[in-house]
Amino acid sequence: MNSEVNVDSEMEEVAKEAVNLDGPFVPSIKRTDIEDMSEFGDIEYYAWERYYNHGKAPSTIKNYFSAVSKIEKFLKSSDKINCNPEDIGKRGAKEFKRWLLGEVEKDTASRYISELDRMAQFYLAEGYYPGNPFNGLTDSIETNSTRSRSSSFQTNERISVDDSRLREAIRSTHGSQKIVLLAMLVKTGVRISEACNLDWEDVNIDHSLADDLLPEPRFELSDYSDTIYIDCDKTEETYDVGSYGNKRKVDTRIPIDDELKRLLLWHALVRERRFDRENPVFMSHTYPDEKSSERLGTATAWGRVAKVAKEYGWHESGRSVLENVTPHWFRAKFSSHMSTQLEADSNSPESDFDADPMDVVKGLRGDVGDDVIEGYRLRERDFQQVIRDRQFKIGLEGL
Repeated sequence: MNSEVNVDSEMEEVAKEAVNLDGPFVPSIKRTDIEDMSEFGDIEYYAWERYYNHGKAPSTIKNYFSAVSKIEKFLKSSDKINCNPEDIGKRGAKEFKRWLLGEVEKDTASRYISELDRMAQFYLAEGYYPGNPFNGLTDSIETNSTRSRSSSFQTNERISVDDSRLREAIRSTHGSQKIVLLAMLVKTGVRISEACNLDWEDVNIDHSLADDLLPEPRFELSDYSDTIYIDCDKTEETYDVGSYGNKRKVDTRIPIDDELKRLLLWHALVRERRFDRENPVFMSHTYPDEKSSERLGTATAWGRVAKVAKEYGWHESGRSVLENVTPHWFRAKFSSHMSTQLEADSNSPESDFDADPMDVVKGLRGDVGDDVIEGYRLRERDFQQVIRDRQFKIGLEGL
């Protein structure tokens, strides 16, 4: 073997070959040949993960990239829609459909839109996209097929839960910790692991009770009252219990409304006091007369959310992840609710809100990118109150 071979350089070339946007993947490349996929965009990663890695036929892969090339061509030629394919919204998707029907046959248009629909649904299910702009776009396309072709989003749509029933489920849940956990998931969109990794130092509450009950907030929150902080440096190795680490790539401050503020204060009043270096918000139990509690593990927290969902018929063994209410469902619910609320603000002549709703939602979710930095992070102070006002409301009267 040549001792002068640059392994890193070779690996980089392999990665470039593996995802070839001008044609199907190179059949000789194996998944184990690529160690770092961090530079893959959403389009390439989806193709790698869902098609090539599962041994799909070249014709299937080619059809996917044909759909991608069409939406890229549309965006380059459009005077109305100016964004990347991964960031297209509902209005852009509808414009793309109208344009595509003028470019190709109806059957082909339906097939291409379905490919993009599946990609958006993949990232929605993983909690990375706030919505699916291609949902239902193929329904009104009359194709030559004799069988009904409902969109992949509709056949795999997340279970729908009425807002009033969701409020009832949260309000009726036994125990302060479980109520706070559910409220935090739906109001802030944090992942279940990020909630479990939260320490009281990561919470800044402007209230006299907080001064007595809680430790001094971390420095990053010193100028941000009624806010929680998600630290991207907390990994699986940070704590001894079953933590999955915080997956986001950037530290994030998330405002909390009066409801979550009151719930956290209530929880702080009844929680077990810790005197070691850790001070977790969520613990495996909160009874002072028992042995010292441990930090709530991600798997245990997931199970507690699923238990509540089962009580309301929203979770059943054997169903797909899209058919059950899980912590991922709460993250998607947050994204959908917040983007809808902010979209209404941006379209209202009476509102001063002048940002792209998607940029704000992405910023709160901890997404990265120039659009998020310019559209949200550089202006996050401007959006604090509007975010609090638009967070999902539970209704604490009588609780």
